[in-house]
Amino acid sequence: MTQALRPGGRLLIESADSRLQPLACPDETGPAQKLANRIRQACWTLQARRTDLGYGRTLTRRLRDADLVDVQAEACFSLAGHAEVRFERTMIERARERLIASGMVTAEELEQHLANVDAGRLDLTAFPVVSAWGRKARC
Repeated sequence: MTQALRPGGRLLIESADSRLQPLACPDETGPAQKLANRIRQACWTLQARRTDLGYGRTLTRRLRDADLVDVQAEACFSLAGHAEVRFERTMIERARERLIASGMVTAEELEQHLANVDAGRLDLTAFPVVSAWGRKARC
């Protein structure tokens, strides 16, 4: 991508980095939040076998290594919204069988967690997204 840039051209890349903020509920105030965080950790453990959960933090280095200048980045994650509820439910449904088979979570715990999610009792987070950008030098 950097080779396609003209001098002075800019490149923006975004990637997730769930290791920057690995909790489902940063405000762990009770059993429902503790269960959510334990389940999220189990999900990340399974996912880490297939992908680099900390890739986002490498973007600035990668952009500098590609000879871009004025490299900067920011990371953000959302908290307590409808999108986070949909993300949580989707992640759990997709990983349900693997989570149970792993022994890290029981089917009953997953059902309780999804009931907590549906009841709106949790301030859930989505994974952090890192946005990194840089510019190709003018000469």
